[in-house]
Amino acid sequence: MELLEPSVKNAAEFSEEEISALVLAAQAGDPEAFARVFRMVEAKLHRQALFLAGNEHQALDLLQETMLQAWKHLHRYDGRSRFFTWLCSIMMHRHYDWLRRLRIRAFSPFPEPTEETLAEEAPNPSETTADLERAWLMRQCLDQLPARQRVIVYLRFYGGESLEGIAAIAQCSLGTVKSRLFHGLERLAKMQKLKELRNE
Repeated sequence: MELLEPSVKNAAEFSEEEISALVLAAQAGDPEAFARVFRMVEAKLHRQALFLAGNEHQALDLLQETMLQAWKHLHRYDGRSRFFTWLCSIMMHRHYDWLRRLRIRAFSPFPEPTEETLAEEAPNPSETTADLERAWLMRQCLDQLPARQRVIVYLRFYGGESLEGIAAIAQCSLGTVKSRLFHGLERLAKMQKLKELRNE
């Protein structure tokens, strides 16, 4: 199965009902329905891949791998969270599995941004260098969180999922999600402050 051209409509224009109907059809064995629903979220998911991977080549690989894994395990999606969030969860786990295989989890997997790389990865001219540097910093800090906190923070703020939806994906209680989110954000704030002090 190959990545398809983005749909004409923006992902935000598709309702959850439209997406759910296609997912149900795909779960019943319709690959065309899966291709259609993936097109609906592909552009938005590609932005998530860029955030995690840090460059276009790895982002496209990650997007392709996410699509293949989603199709393979589509029967596991139970509708208790948004389909896009479920895809984000798969993408994040595939990305960090790849980092572990490279045995670089103990180090920052992302080099310090240069003017050249920042210019190459700028999504649009309106974003400033400072904005991109903050994105690099956040990605580095997120990578250093414990896995259980990282997935909660990522799905909440980058996947845009509700706490209840995250609990369904993480297979834990709502209270556990709130606790991990609180401690994860606390760690992120401390790491960001420390990195900013070191860069002054």
